Amino acid sequence: MRITLSIPDKVAHRFQASVPARQRSRLVTRLLEKALAERDNSLAAACKAANQDKSLEQEIDGWQAFEDAIEQ
Repeated sequence: MRITLSIPDKVAHRFQASVPARQRSRLVTRLLEKALAERDNSLAAACKAANQDKSLEQEIDGWQAFEDAIEQ
């Protein structure tokens, strides 16, 4: 798959000067995979923390009870 990205000129020139043409896609892929994995890990950690937060759990239970009352 091909994707077109806009990169600031200064960064693009450094990239072209320091990374050989046949290695650029591989490098960008590795960097994206790393960044996406870090983002996934961060989201998973936030979700886990939220699931362990007792005060948040009580607040959610309160809102769910409120919604249940409206439905009845």
